[in-house]
Amino acid sequence: MLIDRIIEFCDVEYQEKDCRDCSYGRFCPDERCDRCLHYIHTPSAAPAPRQYDCPNMANFYTCKYSHKYTSELIYALEQLKDLQRKRHLRVMSIGCGPCTDLFALDFLNEEMIYRFQTLEYRGIDIAKNVWKHIHRQIKKQSDDIYKINFYYEDITCLIDTIIEVNWIPDLIVFQYVFSDMEKHCDRKELRMFLTKIASFINNEMDDNTYIVLNDINLSTRMGGGREHFDALLQMIPDSEYRQYHFNNSNRSNHFHYGIEYETNKSILAPSENLRDYEPFDSCASAQLIVKKVMK
Repeated sequence: MLIDRIIEFCDVEYQEKDCRDCSYGRFCPDERCDRCLHYIHTPSAAPAPRQYDCPNMANFYTCKYSHKYTSELIYALEQLKDLQRKRHLRVMSIGCGPCTDLFALDFLNEEMIYRFQTLEYRGIDIAKNVWKHIHRQIKKQSDDIYKINFYYEDITCLIDTIIEVNWIPDLIVFQYVFSDMEKHCDRKELRMFLTKIASFINNEMDDNTYIVLNDINLSTRMGGGREHFDALLQMIPDSEYRQYHFNNSNRSNHFHYGIEYETNKSILAPSENLRDYEPFDSCASAQLIVKKVMK
């Protein structure tokens, strides 16, 4: 599977890393990229502001989180019956990072749950220097049926270009986007982002197309961005939707958002050679699945 090939690549890259010129300077935690990720996810713990700006960190992130995030999306995507029958599938991934949504679709197609003959995938992420080496490898390792392009631009600007060339996706995926934006964007930027995305969905996307949001199951006051799910939903009047969450095995309790999945078991299990990354073996996110319909 594609996920296996990319994680193998990232593991080798990480083992050969060189942190002497780390972008975090004197705050670099002695080649422990998991600490840098912690500083990004929990800014209050950081000795200085930390950003996604390091390829070593991206390699570690891909090895640690890909099985969990891909599994979460498999649970969501296997419910999109209208898309499973499509022979030519178009996907826009906002904040694509290591492309775990592409990994999920690759898995579902191999399992013959999806039946696409071609997949057009457009990944959008502003952190070019962080992800480009992984994206290059994804394109290299992909089958002929995948037509993959990456765009390192602000989505609120790029959408105008997408409209001009008349490329309309069947599926938009937001994978851990809103919790990150909540930490690093001001309210005005976030509102503009939501408004522009909603306008694109309402005015350009076809009936029976989908938007999938998968993110930390935490509210904004607790370091997440779950309220932004519902803010976007309110801007899409012609829609049907479902909300889900997983039982979080890593916490003593968790928040309820819609229906709880019957299991939180990771569909894709990390191999033993990844144990140093301490990868997760269960799902824990909140999800919003929106279907655009004619009313």
